[in-house]
Amino acid sequence: MRKRRTRTWLLALATLGGAGAGTAHAEMYRCQQADGGVVFQAAPCSLAELATPEPPRPAAPPAAAKVDPPPAPKPAAVPAPVRPAVAERSITTPSPVTVPASGADDDGFVKPTKRKRDILELTAQFERCRADVPGFAEKSAVIYAAWKQRHRAVLTEYSQLLSAKVRAGRRGEMTLPLNLCTDAWLAEIEPLSRLPDPRFQTVEKTWQVFLGALMTGDRETLMNCLAGKAEARWKDRAQRLTDEDMRRIGGNIRGLKVQWGDDYEKEGLVADNDNRVTGIAFRNVNEEWKIMELGSATTVALPVTPATPAAAQAAPATAAAPAASAAAPAAAVVVPVAVPVSAPAAAPASAPAKAE
Repeated sequence: MRKRRTRTWLLALATLGGAGAGTAHAEMYRCQQADGGVVFQAAPCSLAELATPEPPRPAAPPAAAKVDPPPAPKPAAVPAPVRPAVAERSITTPSPVTVPASGADDDGFVKPTKRKRDILELTAQFERCRADVPGFAEKSAVIYAAWKQRHRAVLTEYSQLLSAKVRAGRRGEMTLPLNLCTDAWLAEIEPLSRLPDPRFQTVEKTWQVFLGALMTGDRETLMNCLAGKAEARWKDRAQRLTDEDMRRIGGNIRGLKVQWGDDYEKEGLVADNDNRVTGIAFRNVNEEWKIMELGSATTVALPVTPATPAAAQAAPATAAAPAASAAAPAAAVVVPVAVPVSAPAAAPASAPAKAE
């Protein structure tokens, strides 16, 4: 009985101990704290305690700092060339310009002008005729001496060129025909051997001589100023006109203006007192300027300009002029000159045409 009771108490104690142990075990909760600690508690852990924070990841090693390569050295700057200061020059005074001699070669030879080439050609022909045509040297002695004297400067300057031309002509390498060695050719070049008349040295001088001959009635001097078509047209006219007619023609001419030209030919304008403009042409003949065209074109009227007070005061003094001209209508002839084809005729006041 006693043993049975003891076993009963042991069994009860064991049962109670196991139940207590299970109850105690069921009520304890292990909760992870935010700071990493662990807490055992009878109440269930809160959601915040159940969400275990992720352990911090190890920090990545710091990346090595990128080192830029040292910049390439810049090339040394080359200073710009300094231009020399240009001296300021006046607007009205241009700086001098050096112009090389026209036609000059390296050896100093200067190409002859057209007039000089003509003189050399005629001289070479002269020398050929005198050397190869019997009797020509004797009959041309006077003209030849005058020719050499007249053109001494050109012949001396180009003596070597002249000798070469003569040799080439005698060898047949240059055209110097012997059939030109006649009396007619000799008479043709005789005027070119004379010294030029200084009265006709320029166009303006020739024109003044021509006007003076008209005013004085000097027909011989008048014809010496003319050549070519002008000479042919005025040959009979000068004999028909009286001295008074010639003076009236000369007095009606107001002035001459040269428009263009070269060493051989020049053209210009002639204006009269009635504001009519005509053309005139000159030519250089043996260094003498002669009137070649005179009287082959229609005159052109200039625009009438308003009268100035001075002209109005001078009008009474010239009131008798119409009556004088009416008494001799043939003398009221204007000296017109042929207008050259190349001369501009658009502006009569400044670009004259040739007169009749």
